[in-house]
Amino acid sequence: MYRRELDGRVLTFGHAGILYERSFVMYDRQTQSLWVHVTGRAEWGTLKGSQLTLMPSTVTNWANWKESFPHTLVLPGHRRGGFMGTYDGISGDLRLGLVVVERFKAKLYPFRELVDSPVVNDRFGGKAMVIFYSNRAGTAAAWERTVDGRDLTFTSSESKDALGNTLLVDQETGSRWSWLTGEAVAGPMKGRRLAQLRYNPILNNRFEVFYPGAPIYHRPTTAR
Repeated sequence: MYRRELDGRVLTFGHAGILYERSFVMYDRQTQSLWVHVTGRAEWGTLKGSQLTLMPSTVTNWANWKESFPHTLVLPGHRRGGFMGTYDGISGDLRLGLVVVERFKAKLYPFRELVDSPVVNDRFGGKAMVIFYSNRAGTAAAWERTVDGRDLTFTSSESKDALGNTLLVDQETGSRWSWLTGEAVAGPMKGRRLAQLRYNPILNNRFEVFYPGAPIYHRPTTAR
C-alpha cells in the first residue's frame, strides 16, 4: 500500500494489464507512467525514477483483523481468483516472507526462517525492531521496539488473545503485547503502543529480483 501523493500532486492509478518480472504493473492516469507494484517505483514514462511512499499496513485473515479492529470500514469490491485471492488460502506458505522498508532500503525476513523462531529482535535502517511470524495465521508483522528511549527485548509468552494468538512479552517490564496491533494489553505498559514499521508480504524469489543485494535474515544456527 502506497501514498499516492507525489510532489504535491495526487495521482490516480489503474492496472496496466502487463507484467514485469512476473509482477503486475500500474499506470497513473495523469502522466501514463508505468509503476512496479512491488517497489512503488516508476520505471517508464515521464515520472521514471519517482518513488511512492510505502504506508504501514498488515495482510492477515479477516478473523484476526475484525477482533483487533472491530470498527473497521470495509471497501466494497469483488474477489478475484489466483494466488492472492484470499489470504486464508495461503496461510503457512513458506514461499513468502516479510519485507521491511526503511529509508528506501529493504530487508527480507523469509517465513521459512521464522517458523521455529517466530520472534526476531533486530536492527535495520537505524531502528530497533521486532518481527513476529504466526504460522497459524500465515501473518507477519514488524514494530519499532523503542519506547521512551529504551529498547525492549521481546519473546513469545504463554498468554493468548481472544482468538488464541500468542502474545509477546518484553523482558524489561514483563508487559504482554499484541503482535497484530502493537498494543500492550497487560502489565506496567498496558495501553502503550509500538510504532508500526512499513512492511508487506512478498514472494521470496521476487524480493531478490526487485531488491538485488539487499539483506536477507537467516535464523542463527545453534552451535554444537
